[in-house]
Amino acid sequence: MWNLNELKSELKSHAQVKSWMITQENVHRRERYFMMDKAALVVDQDRNVHSQNIQVKIAVKLPGHPDRQGEISKKLFPAMPLKPQIESAIEAALQTDHKAWNLPSEIPQDLPVLQTTDPRMAEDLDSVTDQVTKRISQVVAKKKDTAFNSAELFLSVHNREFYLSNGLSHRSSQSRVYIEAAYSFAKKNAQGELESDEYLNTRWGVNFDDLALEEMFEETSDRAQHSLGLDKPVTGKYPVIIDADVLSTLFYSHVSQLSSANAYNELPSIAVGAEFIPESTGDLLTVTLDPSMPYGGDTIALSEQGLLQKPVKIVDKNRVISSLTDKQFADYLNKPATTSRGNVVVEPGQLNYSELTKHAPRVLEILQFSGLFVDPYSGTFSSEIRLARVYDNTKGTVSYIKGGSLSGSIRENFKGIRLSKNRIKRAHFESNSNQGHGYFGPDYALLSDVSIVG
Repeated sequence: MWNLNELKSELKSHAQVKSWMITQENVHRRERYFMMDKAALVVDQDRNVHSQNIQVKIAVKLPGHPDRQGEISKKLFPAMPLKPQIESAIEAALQTDHKAWNLPSEIPQDLPVLQTTDPRMAEDLDSVTDQVTKRISQVVAKKKDTAFNSAELFLSVHNREFYLSNGLSHRSSQSRVYIEAAYSFAKKNAQGELESDEYLNTRWGVNFDDLALEEMFEETSDRAQHSLGLDKPVTGKYPVIIDADVLSTLFYSHVSQLSSANAYNELPSIAVGAEFIPESTGDLLTVTLDPSMPYGGDTIALSEQGLLQKPVKIVDKNRVISSLTDKQFADYLNKPATTSRGNVVVEPGQLNYSELTKHAPRVLEILQFSGLFVDPYSGTFSSEIRLARVYDNTKGTVSYIKGGSLSGSIRENFKGIRLSKNRIKRAHFESNSNQGHGYFGPDYALLSDVSIVG
């Protein structure tokens, strides 16, 4: 079993190694799975997991090519001999060819103190797990017309260290919360046959207070009750209301086009000075990338390249005013490096939720997609509709539909966007990824002329 000091010494001993970045993450995670047994909530599985992940990114000199370098990222295993792992990584890096770039020459000082970890989870993860279990038990015990099926609870604390060959070392931590709840509803159809359907709801957070657990379980039960015996939507173009979870995904996708990496690699990009949404006639969007937001999914002091990350306004009233340039592409394009990580913060609109639902004779609100697909290059998005609500303002009725599909384009359907005035925080994490997504912005938005196929 080798340690980080031995890893750094091994890397320094190889003359062909130009630079390196080491990241070590230690994770403590509690997992509980809940189900019903004889009308009582029981813990089906209870896991206490400790894990460690060590990742190294190596840049090597390419003989005879001073303006080029090889690069490789590799997961290392402390239980295996170190030297063969490094030699294998160097050999693999020598088979690649990239334009050379350098780590920062200066090490940031006086880093900001950020709120990235729920202090209750950092202090006693087991105690918080028990407290949340009690809250789940209480909300499940409330009598409903639906049946509680199952729930999952993941609580984790991620302690990270990273070291760069320029001498920088940094420690940070982040807490993560994942909750999943499923309710079902059963009733007899016109033929007297019993039918049932299940509704599954999920949510991520960094601080447990941002999740609104009780409201989430109540919402899941209510939507399960409205999921049976529904028609598909009528094919056409609709004004469509989407919630903060969908908005977060779409904004993250479109903001990626402000990256200098896209411009350098000749991928779709939006230049400084251009309109964020071409020919916008709706609310003019103002967007900030904020790596300092308390308990955000991407709240971070330093980028993985060792650059200090500060809040930066990137869109002002629909006009792009800043690009996102990390150190690598700053060197490539001979321009200053900027903030490249952070939570997407969107300024609110002026309408409340009720006003959005009445904004057109017929408004479709998406309650859940089966799985939203977003193309970050074209800005198109599509999904099957898991459940939606239809506001018919000419008849004064509200009904539910499911099935069919929705498709659209950020550039087209955001032209007439109307944002709610209430803002909400959202976070999302992918498995096996150090980087999360954070959002603070309108809880709802109304998009225009979205294509629906029944």
